[in-house]
Amino acid sequence: MALTLTAYLTAETLIGGMDVPEVRARAVERLRAGKISRVVLEGFRAGSVASESLLREARDYFAAEGFTVLGGIMPLQGAGFGKRSEGVETRQAVFCYSDEDTVAALELEVRKLARLFGQIVIDDAFFTSCRCAVCAAACHDGDWGAMRRRQLGMVAERWLDAAHAENPRVRVTVKFPQYYDRYGRFGYDVERFPAIFDAVWQGTETRDPTTLDFGYVEPYQGYFNLRWMQLCAGGKCESGWFDFLDCDGQQFFDQAVTTSLGGAPDIVIWCYDERLFNGSRMGRLAKSLDSLRALNDAAVDPKGVYVVKPPNRDGGRDLYVYDYLGMLGIPCVPAHSMTPSMQSVILTAHAVSDPSVAEAIPRALMAGRHVIVTFDALHKLKRKPQILEFFGYRPQDVIHAGGVVREFIIEDAAYPCEKPFRVHGDLAPTDTSVLAWAVLDASEDAPIRIPMVTSKVYAGGGRAIVWNVGTFGHEDFDIREQLNVPVKSDWFNLPKRVVDFLRRTATAPHGYTIKAPARVASFLFAGHAAFVNYGITPVEVEVAGLKWDPASLQSDSPKTACSGNTLYLATRSYALLKTR
Repeated sequence: MALTLTAYLTAETLIGGMDVPEVRARAVERLRAGKISRVVLEGFRAGSVASESLLREARDYFAAEGFTVLGGIMPLQGAGFGKRSEGVETRQAVFCYSDEDTVAALELEVRKLARLFGQIVIDDAFFTSCRCAVCAAACHDGDWGAMRRRQLGMVAERWLDAAHAENPRVRVTVKFPQYYDRYGRFGYDVERFPAIFDAVWQGTETRDPTTLDFGYVEPYQGYFNLRWMQLCAGGKCESGWFDFLDCDGQQFFDQAVTTSLGGAPDIVIWCYDERLFNGSRMGRLAKSLDSLRALNDAAVDPKGVYVVKPPNRDGGRDLYVYDYLGMLGIPCVPAHSMTPSMQSVILTAHAVSDPSVAEAIPRALMAGRHVIVTFDALHKLKRKPQILEFFGYRPQDVIHAGGVVREFIIEDAAYPCEKPFRVHGDLAPTDTSVLAWAVLDASEDAPIRIPMVTSKVYAGGGRAIVWNVGTFGHEDFDIREQLNVPVKSDWFNLPKRVVDFLRRTATAPHGYTIKAPARVASFLFAGHAAFVNYGITPVEVEVAGLKWDPASLQSDSPKTACSGNTLYLATRSYALLKTR
């Protein structure tokens, strides 16, 4: 099935003139120029309500013009509609779902849409941060995340029953937001929601990673979001969704490339807006649709290094770590659990929080597999000393203590760290080899050497590897950004030789190595390999052990080239090659 494009029209857009013939005709002209085949007509947003008659008139008009038409609702509080969440856990205008009048009023909006459309989507404000007295009473065990997931699960079931009562054939869709490591805290349940809803759409919006407006989100997150949600929702995961906010034309297009590689058969563009559809960004997207379809068609059966993220498990101080693993060029394959068949696997704090994953580590090592843990994962394993021992550590050998690195030492060669990078812990291994050292300045004595990478080797070839890396925790979110990435990562300050070394320890069991700077992402599939340069300078990518056909190269830049096993990637470009 060819990749399709869907445009989302907000309630404000519909109310603001979509009943005027000239406005509707201009919208159709722009949508067709953008190669849009489906439109979502929103009935409610932040208290703005599109009437049933307006929605019906718009539906019939767009359908007559050849578009598939869906309905949408954005459950944001506003204009005196419903009870807003109390408390300052987030500043978003979301609802209190303990309030019956609010739930019932929103149910009427869902019923309205079900009468009009064959499919409706609930946009990504279906969460709550309310801590009112009623919500607090419901949270009797103090676990706000669990309470909110239960609460929203019950509301979702109620709304679906109501929608199906109005229209037994309607398909009700939930759109998951982008912020995968904050889902569970605010009610999004990646286990229960896919079972409740008829379909799932996934947010792949990443925007500008250099600003805090929507978080310092790296573009690889869109890919991880889709691949992980496909595990959670299976065939119900139908679309990837991004927007044009806080991003330039290239960053907008980067989102399209990443979403296409994520394998969803449809891309939703938020939203129909003159700033987007009357500018160059949609023009480039429309002209590139065939090449994006080629990426999408090639993105079948991902291969590479498994990264384990069980559903609804907290990430500790490894939040959003998968974004950075991908941006270091590690071809990541998300998994919910760990099996001995995985040749190479990276376990984060999310993973070892699941007892079944922690208990699977010894079996994998005895089966000859490579198991890599982050510092926070290792720290959590202190509660299981018998498993910690497999990595060559005792509980007293692992301490939370950061420090700024001056240089790294790998195989007696020193690599200066020209920009700040912090190790996340102090390590004193008892029974393992140090493959890489981080050197920190000391106030009095000689410089301090901290293990950066350690490896304990087993007879069957298994390796228990520790990377002294991490990201941040929930306490690092501030008032301005409480959902997406709140801090800039220092992972991109690592010297290239260190990046290559980390990547090599992850891919070695697969028989290939990739040498490239950070911000060059690698994507391996059953019959193709893709590389995306998200950086601002041209780069060389050297690959050994992976066979491809240089003549098959496809790229969005004429400056991208392939010679033997070396790729020359132009600034902000991608390369797609057939492998054999």
